[in-house]
Amino acid sequence: MADYYYYRKKVEGERRRRKAVIALLVVLVLLCAAAGYFWLNGRQPETAQATPETAATASPAPATATPAAASAESAVPYSPQRLLPAVEEGAWNTCQPVEQTIDFEYLNTDAKMVALPKSGRVTREHFNTATFLGDSITEGMAIYATGFQNAQVRGYRSAGPQIIVNNAVVHDYARNVDEAALDAVVASQPDFLYVLFGTNALVNQGSEDSFVAYYDKMIEILQQNLPGVAIYIQAIPGVQETVVQTKPGLDNARIQTINNMLANIALTRGCYFVNIQEALTYPDGSQIDEYQTSDGIHMGPAGYAAWTEYLQTHTAWDRRNKYEGASPYYILGS
Repeated sequence: MADYYYYRKKVEGERRRRKAVIALLVVLVLLCAAAGYFWLNGRQPETAQATPETAATASPAPATATPAAASAESAVPYSPQRLLPAVEEGAWNTCQPVEQTIDFEYLNTDAKMVALPKSGRVTREHFNTATFLGDSITEGMAIYATGFQNAQVRGYRSAGPQIIVNNAVVHDYARNVDEAALDAVVASQPDFLYVLFGTNALVNQGSEDSFVAYYDKMIEILQQNLPGVAIYIQAIPGVQETVVQTKPGLDNARIQTINNMLANIALTRGCYFVNIQEALTYPDGSQIDEYQTSDGIHMGPAGYAAWTEYLQTHTAWDRRNKYEGASPYYILGS
């Protein structure tokens, strides 16, 4: 059965024959011109005629230019030839580490673009094996009736990520115990870890670099001590607009900049970023009035209700997840 290579060979043969005919015509024209030249100059025509040897030398036509050769060529089956050189299988058919050639550093990360999207609503039982780690804002998870009554809460007032990095001994007022922070988190043995630090650290201006460095190190240590645990980095919620007058470091624009940095850590460390600001603040980043308390920083019960509701609808897929209604990841026939 004729294929692409057969027809390609046939077309190339026809091209060669056309070139040969043209070459012969050119030779004949040259010979005629030469004969005329010698005749006009009174020379004998014999000297202008080409001998068979000369004609053979002057004509570059290959043997395939004759009809007989073309018939013989068509009769012989053509063996396809590779257009590209053969690939050495040993060069790619292997399973071994490959040298990194791409820079995986993330720059100018937008927290909103990195954040988990809204999906199905998991049941509250999903958080029975979750641990919430953070400062006094996280502590409210253990104080108010959030519906996550079986979740472990490790909320330490006035704390920052350095308490985990240094495994510092801190006081948990909700449980009224003194404990080493990292050890307490590891002892809770969570399936999911939700982290929220930043409000206390950002009170002082110019502390961004130190805070982000400690935060990144904290995530690294948590991953080492809790292998396989899904870590959710939560955005720092905004505050009331008036707070910046007494605490310049808690400017909502600055908080948003820090959240972009935290989203960058989530990408780099392979964690999930949860933009709880969507549920707790106005579009300009300031705290929703219905959620405020007297200091303009912390939240009341309504704020925690909105927070937990947001977490239920912004959870990454996990085979252990149980959803209210049909799972959004259900595939027909699976």
